[in-house]
Amino acid sequence: MTPTFSVILATRDRPGLFAEALHSVMAQDHPSFEIIVVNDGTSAGHLEGYRALWEQAADNLGERFSVHHLVHRPRGHGQSYSLNYGVSQAKGNYVCFLDDDDKWTDTGHLARAARALAALAEAGTPADLYMANQEAWINDRQVPGPVWLEGLAGELAGRGRQPRADGCFELTVADLMATTGFCHLNCFTVRRALWDQVGGMDEGIRWECDRDIYLRLVDQSGPMLHHPAVVSFHRVPDPSKTTNMTTALGMIDKRLLQVRVLDKAALFSRHRLIRAHARRHKAFALKKIAQELADKQDWTSARSYAAQALGAAPGLKWLAFTGYCLLRSLGHSDADR
Repeated sequence: MTPTFSVILATRDRPGLFAEALHSVMAQDHPSFEIIVVNDGTSAGHLEGYRALWEQAADNLGERFSVHHLVHRPRGHGQSYSLNYGVSQAKGNYVCFLDDDDKWTDTGHLARAARALAALAEAGTPADLYMANQEAWINDRQVPGPVWLEGLAGELAGRGRQPRADGCFELTVADLMATTGFCHLNCFTVRRALWDQVGGMDEGIRWECDRDIYLRLVDQSGPMLHHPAVVSFHRVPDPSKTTNMTTALGMIDKRLLQVRVLDKAALFSRHRLIRAHARRHKAFALKKIAQELADKQDWTSARSYAAQALGAAPGLKWLAFTGYCLLRSLGHSDADR
């Protein structure tokens, strides 16, 4: 199977940043890719800025470039819906993604992936997933890592694992559950058949939707490859702005969505290690919710979530915090709550 790539870019109201993302994909030196843009209801004031970019891309790529317009909604359709729609239009046997405020920094990214995927396919076992790395930046400062899979190659080498001649490591579920991060969509390449098998992204999730699809894909995946190359630049959302799904949601809202993702993984994953990973991280999310509620002095709610966290991950420190929340809640009347 010769790898062909469909690169999905969903965008809304950010033509300036989108221009960098689009040009970074167009700069790829691999010949067999298409770009699918999903316009998630951009407002009229930004459309003119997009049209010039779309026309330029169409002139350069011809039929390998397409734009699909979703109807305008006040909050948009969200990343999950937009990317699912983009994949539904894809012709490639592998799909890739890039956030509209990020960019690929390695012009050889798709060519390297194609060589690795073709080599495994020739051996009779086509890979379902190919993962690379990216750097995270907030304004002009790089975020210290590892954030995603930057440390994975070193961990594998430390356990005596050797990369293939093309620099890729063949991965197991155990490898991925033992590391701290997960693969961001910007550097994630997925066999289209596997994407369809898991049903794509959960359109009811607007935060942690990338972790959700990652866990579900890994759970159902056959052969998986990881190349440690840094291929993309990720802009960490500025917390002072509310122009994207990360900053538009409050922290408790985010953690509740995270709990939903982890509950799904704990309940429905085939692999025991993924279920254990989800339960462990759910305890962390519940603790964060309890701490947020305690900061707001909502002691009754804090006690409830602290108790759930204690049940998920028992420990003396958290037992003391749960008891403290209980005492504070008893000291407040219902009217105070």
